[in-house]
Amino acid sequence: MRELIDTVGPYAGLLSFVGLAVLALMFFIQSRDVRRLRDWAGGAPERDAVLTEATSDLASQRAEELKRIEDERRRREEAHTAEADAANLRERRRIRREKGLPEETRWERLRGSFAAPGGTRERPTGSSLALIIAAVVLLGAGVTVGALQIFGGDDGGGDEAESSRLSPANVEVAVLNGTDTEGLAGTFDTRLTGFGYEVGAVTNSRSTFAESVVMFESGFRPEAEMVATQLDILSIRPANGEIKSLAAGARVTVVVGEDKSSGASS
Repeated sequence: MRELIDTVGPYAGLLSFVGLAVLALMFFIQSRDVRRLRDWAGGAPERDAVLTEATSDLASQRAEELKRIEDERRRREEAHTAEADAANLRERRRIRREKGLPEETRWERLRGSFAAPGGTRERPTGSSLALIIAAVVLLGAGVTVGALQIFGGDDGGGDEAESSRLSPANVEVAVLNGTDTEGLAGTFDTRLTGFGYEVGAVTNSRSTFAESVVMFESGFRPEAEMVATQLDILSIRPANGEIKSLAAGARVTVVVGEDKSSGASS
């Protein structure tokens, strides 16, 4: 047994040393791989940031490119529109010349006065703006004064004409007796004459009236109201055909009713 141990022992020790060496080598290799994995994992966010930044730059460049293309398209459309407008303007001016008219209309001349020499429109200067404001103010003042003269003058003239027409001396009044009391129409004839009215026909009505009334033809209601006020008559209404025939042309007719028969002497 001892001889076996002495024979196998050196070989076993040698194998153990080799095994330990292999284990140590594998440990170092594993440690290196773990360190590399950790380094790679720690560097992944930075790589994502770089990739994101590159993508953002690419998107920004694409947006700028699209904007440049859109601006170029808009400029071409504006140039085409301006060319078409210029061609239409030249055609309109040619037609106006053939008709013997000025090439530019008043509006075109006014609009051109605010345009720069290159054809682009510029804002009016302070003096131009002041002149425009002054012209607008003067125009508004002229319109206001004209309106006041027209409408105010008409109103004043209308008041004077109305006052003149409502003068008793300018009103012809017919008097009809609408009762069975004799001489009642003559009594009111006297009263109206005393007020200064021109009394026309004085006669009897064809029918009796319980209430006195002042009748008028179209457009003479103010005169009728004046007469009714002075005679203390409450009823006022348009004249019918019968009253017009008896009034003999008078525009206002007083029909004395039974309510006035008892006070005829007053």
